[in-house]
Order: sequence, then C-alpha cells, then structure tokens
Amino acid sequence: MRKKIYTFIFILFVISLSVYFVWAIAANIQKESFKRYLSEEWSLNLNDEKITIDGFPFKFGIKVSNFQSPIKRIPLNLQFVKLEIVRLIYNFSDVILFVGNPIITSTGYPKFNSSANKLKVSISKKPFTGRFKLITEQEDWQISDDRNIKKFEAKEVIFALKDADKGDLDFYLQANDLNFSFLSKVWESDPRKPSRFILKGTISNSYMSNPKVPHQTIKIESILLEKVDINIGGLDLGCNDMVAINLIRLTTEGDFNCLLRISSKDISRINTDNALLKSIIDLINLILIIKNPANTDEPQSIPIKLSLDKGLIYINTIPIYQLPKNY
Repeated sequence: MRKKIYTFIFILFVISLSVYFVWAIAANIQKESFKRYLSEEWSLNLNDEKITIDGFPFKFGIKVSNFQSPIKRIPLNLQFVKLEIVRLIYNFSDVILFVGNPIITSTGYPKFNSSANKLKVSISKKPFTGRFKLITEQEDWQISDDRNIKKFEAKEVIFALKDADKGDLDFYLQANDLNFSFLSKVWESDPRKPSRFILKGTISNSYMSNPKVPHQTIKIESILLEKVDINIGGLDLGCNDMVAINLIRLTTEGDFNCLLRISSKDISRINTDNALLKSIIDLINLILIIKNPANTDEPQSIPIKLSLDKGLIYINTIPIYQLPKNY
C-alpha cells in the first residue's frame, strides 16, 4: 500500500513538473514576444531585471516595475511604478493590464501631463473582428498643463469601446466626482452633489482594417454622439440627439437639443467677469423667472441648443467659445 502511495506521489510530481516545464516555455515565449513588440512598435527596450513572469498554472502574468521611456513616433513619455499583464490559460484572446501610478507626459506641443493612481485595461480580440471590446478604469485621474494651471480631475473614469456595424466602434465614457480648475473660478462647487460626465456614441473611421496586415492605423474622422449627460453642482444638462461631429473641421452636422435643469439659487452662485457668459446667465435667469414667478428653488427645465462650427461653440445661436485653431 505504501509503495502505491509513493508511486502515485512520484507520478503526480512528474506530471506537475512536466506541466510547469511546458508552462515556463510558453510563459518565456510570451515574455520575449512582449519585449519584441515593445521594441519594434514602441521603441521601448526592457532588460530582464525589470520584467518577470508568474501565474502558474492557470494564467501567464508578466510584471514590469519602475519603467520610464519615450514612445516611438509619438511625442509622449510613459512611466509607471508597476505593470502586470495577465493572459488566462484557457482564453488567449483576452488580455488584462493592471498599471500602478501611470504617468504620461507630452514632449511636444501642447504641453500636458496625465496621471492616475490605478489603471485597469481589459482587451478582447482585435478591432473589426466582430467581438472586439476594450474597457478601461482609472482611479484618481487628472490631466493638466505643464504649469499645472489648467487642471481637470476625476475620482473615477470608465471608458468602454466595442465593435459596431462595419468599421465603426461604439464607445461609452463616464467620469465621476469631477473637478475643473477653470470652472471653480465661475462656479461654486457643492461637495454634497458629486459631479458626473457621461458621453455615449459611435466613432467612425475612414479605413477598414486589412486582415493581411496585422497593424493598420485607424483614422478617426468623426464621432456620432447619442447621449451627453453633465451634472456639475446644481447644473444638470441632458442631451439625447444623434449628432455627428467632424473632427477634421470641428463642425457638427445638426444641433444638440438639450434640457438644462437648474434653479434660480444655482444660477446665482455663478460668478464671472466674462461679459458674453454673463449675458447668457442673465438670459437663463430671465427664463427661470418667467417659468417660475414664485421664485422657489425648484430646478426648472430650459431648452438648450448646442452646435459647433469650425471650432466655434454656440449655445442657442450665441457664440461662446472659439477652440484653438491648431486642430
């Protein structure tokens, strides 16, 4: 009986060792492929001291620590404290990335830097295969200019992308607990009302990926928005129109017919020296008074029409902001 137990343990040990040997070979192939991809596509070179593999027996995990390098053909510098790339043994088409303290800094114009506390990226398949899906989640994300004067922050950012019809990609963007440095000058934020920003629509491109060529550039020409939901303090703006934005000319085909929910108390909290913005605030306040003569603090719905023509943003046919003309 004892001999059978020893034999069984020995066989189990041999099988486990063989499985680990096969796994180690496959994991090393994964590591070398990853290093070659970074070198050829991004011009990023990693030495073996900074990259390790683990995850036996159910997954392949590649870990990279304390990384910093410029990105090939793009004026950006990438750095992070920790990166873990996970591929499950039973589903090689799915890849999950866990990134600790990622920082992206521009090396050209415009100068900016973007950072987060944590970043999770889940990728399934390749674009235009019919099953492509990308989901990213970031915690404590912020982007600012090089002097940290203009800053945009969010406690949580979720971005999802998946195959739609033909060569289009459906997308969803949600940012929670927003903080705009430039908005704080004109709007007194209310900590009891966490702000949010939601965009939903379709990204259209002019080039279908060629299956014979594995890496084709996707040229984005326009974005079709079907939902815009912005809640900042007492300001609640909702748009649910299918409006195409041409990214080359920065022009919309059609208008966003939206509803702005706001109260007289909320509008009175906006302070600005901008004469044009002040005139829009006065117009909205007049509409609020007409709709609500009793002047209670109940939010009222006001029709708002947003449009974009060659980089100039209009609200109810009134031009309010010209985007930089270096697009």
